[in-house]
Amino acid sequence: MSEKATALIIGGGIAGMEAALKLGQGGYRAVLAEKDHSLGGTVSKLCSSFPRWEDPQDLLRLKEQQLQSLETISILRDTEITGIEKKKGTFHATWKNSSGEEGALNAQAVIVATGFDLFDASIYGEYGYGIYPGVVNSLEFEQVLKDHTDGKAALPRNIAFFKCVGSRDRSKGHPYCSKICCMYTAKQAGTAKNLSPESKCYVFYMDYRAAGKEYEEFVRSVIEEKQVRYVRGRPSKVVMEKGQLLVRFEDTLIGAPMEVAVDMVVLASAVIPKPATRRLAEMLGLKTDEYGFIEAEYGSAVKAQENIFFAGGCGFAVETIGASAQGAAAAAEVMALFNKGGKP
Repeated sequence: MSEKATALIIGGGIAGMEAALKLGQGGYRAVLAEKDHSLGGTVSKLCSSFPRWEDPQDLLRLKEQQLQSLETISILRDTEITGIEKKKGTFHATWKNSSGEEGALNAQAVIVATGFDLFDASIYGEYGYGIYPGVVNSLEFEQVLKDHTDGKAALPRNIAFFKCVGSRDRSKGHPYCSKICCMYTAKQAGTAKNLSPESKCYVFYMDYRAAGKEYEEFVRSVIEEKQVRYVRGRPSKVVMEKGQLLVRFEDTLIGAPMEVAVDMVVLASAVIPKPATRRLAEMLGLKTDEYGFIEAEYGSAVKAQENIFFAGGCGFAVETIGASAQGAAAAAEVMALFNKGGKP
């Protein structure tokens, strides 16, 4: 393939950044298009990480510094891909940025890395999301933790965490497990205890799933060392009484209805595809599952179709480590493609 063979990476989260980084380090050209001004996607919103309590912002600073050192990588910030079509082995993409400027580019391969969204928890009216100011979703709580760390706000003293809000629920949400919620909920509760040891944290769960290296040990340390209370049972209702949120639930281990007063409720909402993923899938004719996540071709982890690859949450819920690995895998697929002249 020509020396000017280029990969277009759509989405500048950790998966897209890693894909661009690996391509650049291999001497290949790539254009990274990100709709926001800052890179990092969901990771840029996080206060801490699992399973080693590392600062996600340190990781992003490292990756961005590495990207900026590579002459073969171009980054389009505040830019949305408005159209894309393939003709004779080349993708012709148009873009528009936040200043109203428009442009076009050509690429010989595409990596979709558009990330994920969270299920709208207001569908669970009994939990008070969108009604009571103290009820937030998990990403909103990351901002609460950041504000406390930066000295901008105090941390609530009593916090309840609800898992599986929209996940594993056929009646209101989705039957699938969103995979990452158990771990980030443990991380959030543990972080709250790190920042405010006198606070009380309750995690309401059906079960917890810790399938990863050091994951089980991480959750056990949150329960045993940080003294986060795990309550087996799904809350039935959240109401406001005397300025506090009252959580009503049944503890299924003892079979008794109970209630607890808290200052904040954090909802671990189901992971769902972004609208941009659906739009790009339609433009490119990509196969998706019934929920809108991109499907891989049989025999490949990250190939969607000829010369098109994907990485990160657009394929399904994935933690930071997994998204980075998928970005690197997609880059490897593109390098292999370019090395043999772009032939599938």
